[in-house]
Amino acid sequence: MEGLKCPFSSHIRRLNPRDALKDDLVAANLHHILRRATNYGPPLPEGVLEDDGAQRGGVFLLIGSHIKRQFELLQSQWVTDGNFIRHGTEQHPIIGNDEGDRIFTIPKRPVRHRLHGLLQFVVVRGGEYCFMPGLRALKWLTMLYGKDQSS
Repeated sequence: MEGLKCPFSSHIRRLNPRDALKDDLVAANLHHILRRATNYGPPLPEGVLEDDGAQRGGVFLLIGSHIKRQFELLQSQWVTDGNFIRHGTEQHPIIGNDEGDRIFTIPKRPVRHRLHGLLQFVVVRGGEYCFMPGLRALKWLTMLYGKDQSS
């Protein structure tokens, strides 16, 4: 509840804030999404800290029912704005947009720990919105397909 085991600014707490919004008038369940990601390319060799030119990265897939209420809200507010978790201008430490102070707060007792000047880890190379038909449309398509097979 206090972020001592999983900090409020961590990826999982920002994109699924659960109890962080318990005192606010926010229906966090409206913003849930199904997401999966995978990596491509070879891992960076042990001890190498500079870009070696190999093509590598991650591919992210999201399935949701309302693009503005889900993905766009998560990107514009929960990732790049720390106000919803009472962290001011603090952004997501990995996928933030590299504006501001690049701070990450780790709650601790008796005093919190703050990391300053985090590097930007992710560079977005592109993206697409692809729309998937709903169940009603899929049923309609299967009925059409079934009629084509019988004639």
